Amino acid sequence: MTSLKTVWTNIKETAGITGRWHDTRHTLVTELAESGAGDQTIMDIAGHVSRQMLARYSHIRMEAKRKALEGIVRKTQDDQKSHPRTETQEPHPILEKSESRLN
Repeated sequence: MTSLKTVWTNIKETAGITGRWHDTRHTLVTELAESGAGDQTIMDIAGHVSRQMLARYSHIRMEAKRKALEGIVRKTQDDQKSHPRTETQEPHPILEKSESRLN
């Protein structure tokens, strides 16, 4: 009978993969989160029973965070072009902060 460890070792060698079996869970959860999958979907796939466990496995990369913020800024700018604010309206403080961090 072949053990999971033996199978994993053979797969790693054949595919040129480095790392532990457990590392693949972190990678899967992170990539699911970055692709926009909902928390419950990720938890169901990974077998997590709490959001705390999901947070432990999810390592959202800086580039994904940047793209998410840029998307919000772009949407807001598009909304402002189609619905210009009056001179008395102030821009949203979160958007000002996000724009300054991205520039």
